[in-house]
Amino acid sequence: MKTNNLLKKLVAVTVFTSFIAILGNPSESRAVTAAANATATVVTPIAISKNADMAFGKFIAGNGGTISMATNGARTAGGAVTLFNQGSTSNAASFAVTGEGAYTYAITLPANSTVNVSDGASHTMGVSSFVSNPSGTGILTAGAQTLLVGATLTASSGQAPGNYTGSFNVTVDYN
Repeated sequence: MKTNNLLKKLVAVTVFTSFIAILGNPSESRAVTAAANATATVVTPIAISKNADMAFGKFIAGNGGTISMATNGARTAGGAVTLFNQGSTSNAASFAVTGEGAYTYAITLPANSTVNVSDGASHTMGVSSFVSNPSGTGILTAGAQTLLVGATLTASSGQAPGNYTGSFNVTVDYN
């Protein structure tokens, strides 16, 4: 009888152990895992480079006035300024803007600038009313666009003759 009881107990333990094994170990994790991809896109940096400087051309200051340079290179005299065409070259500034294709960008023009003559006497003329084409916002077509910039030059009455030079900055940035 002892053998039967022992056998019964051994069968009971075996059945119980098998039952636990079928159900799984309760101390094991029931966690499941899913995968996701990580992506990133590096955009071509926006860049600007000068193609051509702005040239107001030759003129006679007279009693003073202005020369307005349009973005298409046309210049218009105001006040007592007389445009001088002989041997004169005039054009709007031109810049190449490059970056990511089909992106838009903001254009920031200076409020004003000056041009100076190198004669030691500090003769200057103001440059203001900057305009651009495109105006305010540009669109890169196939990653490039030409940006044209015009402005207005102001000459004083009796402006000293000479070759005046100066610079100005144009800033572009993705919108």
